[in-house]
This record gives sequence, C-alpha cells and structure tokens, in this order.
Amino acid sequence: MVKKQVKFYLEQELYDRLRKLAEEQGTTVPQLVRSLVLEYLGEAGDGNLASRVRELEEKYGQLAKELGRVEKDLALLMKRCCKK
Repeated sequence: MVKKQVKFYLEQELYDRLRKLAEEQGTTVPQLVRSLVLEYLGEAGDGNLASRVRELEEKYGQLAKELGRVEKDLALLMKRCCKK
C-alpha cells in the first residue's frame, strides 16, 4: 500500500497541547495524530484511543472512590483529635 504524507498547520497553542498529550502517552506528535485519524476513520486495529479512554475512566472512578474514603477517614481523625 502506498502511503502519502499529510502536512497541515496548527496554531501554536493547539500544537503545544498535542505535544503534551503525545508526551504523556509516550509517543510523538506525528504518531499521535496518525492514531487519532485512524481511530476517527474506524481504521484503528486495536481501538487504542477508545480503550485508553475507557481505562482512564475506570481509574478515575477508582480514584474518586478512594478519595471519598480518605475524606471520611480524615473527618474521623479530626473528630478524635478535637475531643482530646
């Protein structure tokens, strides 16, 4: 299959956001853009972006639950400390 190079311009702010996202995912801007385009077109073989989003949503849910527990523990500790 013949591959074609695609070139386009972005405002600096958008490019910086893309670069940061790529860095967080341990990839390069071109690789990230390619994977996003493939995902959008339904061509991504492994559904990488969608599965990553689901994974992050699950982790967020777990962290939210844990934060709730920590807040309850702190409230109990504050009550015990204030009684003394």
